[in-house]
Amino acid sequence: MAKSRTRLLGAALAAAAVFALAAACQTPGDSSGTSAALAAPEAVSPPGAGSNATDRVVTDSLPPGSAKSVASRASAAGISLWPPSVALKAPREASTPLYEDRRAELSVPDLVQLARPSIVHIATESVARDNSGRTMPSGGVGTGFVIDAEGLIITNNHVVAGARQIVVTTDMGDLYEARVVGLDPQTDLAVLRVDADGLPPLSLGSSASLRIGESVVAIGHALDLPGGPTVTVGVVSALDRTITNVGVRRLTLSDLIQTDASINPGNSGGPLLNLHGEVIGVNSAGAGSANGIGFAIAIDGARPVIAELIENGQVVRGFLGIVPATITRGLARQLDLPVSEGIVVTQVTGGSPADEAGLRLGDILLGINEEAVPDAGALGRVLAHYSPGDEIAVRYVRPDSDDQPQETLVRLGRRPDQ
Repeated sequence: MAKSRTRLLGAALAAAAVFALAAACQTPGDSSGTSAALAAPEAVSPPGAGSNATDRVVTDSLPPGSAKSVASRASAAGISLWPPSVALKAPREASTPLYEDRRAELSVPDLVQLARPSIVHIATESVARDNSGRTMPSGGVGTGFVIDAEGLIITNNHVVAGARQIVVTTDMGDLYEARVVGLDPQTDLAVLRVDADGLPPLSLGSSASLRIGESVVAIGHALDLPGGPTVTVGVVSALDRTITNVGVRRLTLSDLIQTDASINPGNSGGPLLNLHGEVIGVNSAGAGSANGIGFAIAIDGARPVIAELIENGQVVRGFLGIVPATITRGLARQLDLPVSEGIVVTQVTGGSPADEAGLRLGDILLGINEEAVPDAGALGRVLAHYSPGDEIAVRYVRPDSDDQPQETLVRLGRRPDQ
């Protein structure tokens, strides 16, 4: 009976792959990027204070609907549109529930007029191989947004990973060659830098205070359509989502905001904004087999990753060496599993810490040390607290045994790609 259950588990996991989710932007081929540690950016002057071409987006010569007139109206309403200090500052305290937030909200047209000067088009060039093994030029398109007046830009890892050349185009049409500051494939985040001063940054908000049903705006260069970025409006459909099999690396992304604002190829790396003009997510993926479902990386989870990428060029985490899949209630009932939640091991990397500790295909992980891991997203968040060389206690159930929880010690390693 136990062996039959294990075979059924494998079949059910294969069937679950039907709802694979694809990353929303083309991924370039492989090549190495340049990492650099950058000093923390300084305070940002209000737009219009400098002579940079991007600054001129908000000069007095623009009509009443321009960004400057939007800023003036917002100032009269008591809204601070442009961050007075570093965009990576700590988020606004979320102790006061959002429904008590009395700040005035921007209209969507005013919000777009405010945000557009900070949103950039990203084009990449790389080298790929055809079916015969011959090299051929390749490329991709995505979106990014400025977080610092000295040229720091946030986008997705899958937009720029492996690119030989990265070209950033501002809303005013100015072109800059960008260099990679840091990449983090596990969270699909990347930081770029261009040699430009006075670029207007977006302010980072807080995703902790978001409510389901709250209005949001996504802006990005969807499908690389000419004429500037595309604007889509929707709501927060769900919070703390986890999706699997994302992109060619078959990533598991967690701590995601689900929205019905359209996120199409080319939107990747653009901002998801609240109606105060603050970034509350980084648009990352769409559901290839469904309509009205898109995902953005919650900014509260992205913030420490961005800070570490700026400082160190990468994020080093402990490596376990498994491919996890979340157990749903339906799967647990179907296979008569001894647990209703947890993570089933669908693959163990040969020679990895998990392999050396004796973990096997089909094992069900319940927790690490004193923390439960009810889903694949929780596993990633827990492992992020540990470094290579740390020893952890993994609690698990092996279906072909007596269904009793077991525990094994695992000394974490370093990811092979780091």
